Amino acid sequence: MKGFGRAFADELRAVRGDRGALLVLVGAVLIYALFYPLPYLPEVLKEVPAVVVDADHSALSRQLVRMLDTHELIAVRHEVPTLAQAEALVRAGRAGGILAIPLDFERTIRRGGSATVGVYTDAAYFLVYRQALTGFAEAIGTLSAGIEIRRLEATGLSPAQARARRDPVPLLMRPLFNPAEGYASYIVPSVLVLILQQTLLIGIGLLAGTASERREETAPASPLAGTLGRAAFYLSLYAIHTLLYFGAVVRIFGFPNYGRPATLAAFALPFLLAVIFLGLAVSHLFHRRETAIQALLFTSLPAVFLAGFSWPPEAVPRSLRLGSYLLPSTAGMAGFLRLDQMGATLAEVRIEWMTLWGLAVAYFLLAWLVAARRRSAPPR
Repeated sequence: MKGFGRAFADELRAVRGDRGALLVLVGAVLIYALFYPLPYLPEVLKEVPAVVVDADHSALSRQLVRMLDTHELIAVRHEVPTLAQAEALVRAGRAGGILAIPLDFERTIRRGGSATVGVYTDAAYFLVYRQALTGFAEAIGTLSAGIEIRRLEATGLSPAQARARRDPVPLLMRPLFNPAEGYASYIVPSVLVLILQQTLLIGIGLLAGTASERREETAPASPLAGTLGRAAFYLSLYAIHTLLYFGAVVRIFGFPNYGRPATLAAFALPFLLAVIFLGLAVSHLFHRRETAIQALLFTSLPAVFLAGFSWPPEAVPRSLRLGSYLLPSTAGMAGFLRLDQMGATLAEVRIEWMTLWGLAVAYFLLAWLVAARRRSAPPR
């Protein structure tokens, strides 16, 4: 216990005396918590600028343009006479979509025919493409439904009968776990898990690099006591950060939050231990401070893609998918999202939970072994 307490105190002094490590382990966590969600607060992209090419100039075509402009996802900013001019506006970034209304649009419809309007969207930006296409489709669909209902009323049906005939099986959509269907609720909670992992790994690596540069012994206690004492310090610190992220940040910014505190704490324990022991094991590879930052920052983007929330896991090669489970963030993101945003129980994420416990045990043994070998190695 004496060696355990000494290792805990030594690690605390090392962090307090290293401004870089303090900035990563405390400052960066707080800065990300306050500022990372801010750009995503609007949640849903609205009022995508659109350009209209109206070759018909009829009452019905103007009605369609008005309906499009009143849709929350579209803002009609330009009306030009040719499709080439409209395309130039999209290429210049001044519009995200084009609505092309053909000649004789109203005349064709009044004769009982079917008119075709052209819709073009900028697919270079996925969110712009999705929102513009949705806005165009809903505005055109609303106009089409109104025309069809009036035709049915002309046959003698009442307005209620015409609406029922037009839509005999109405679709009612209720998003369960992302009510706003927003990008922030989708992306930010997952990234918070990655921030916990990466800042912890980088902070441990920085301290190890500093000790190596100064040729200091980072674990003066026995290897076992030193490993456990250092891990206890980081666990205490990051337990506070985890509480901040999933107890305060998700509530302050209004993200879905259905997780039970005790369940989240039980899941966070093996996640943090796995990350801590992984950091202690690999930190001995870094002999310079800069190396830790360069190497571990490089792993952030692969960790995001391999986690399976920004890219479908089914589309990832099997070998990479299996290898991704060596990173605690892969099981950690999946588990935290299901617990906090879907209200899952611990039993429902038992695979991820047991995976994290397995990683925690494996990385603890590795960190202990590395510490023992480092202690027994002759001084350089």
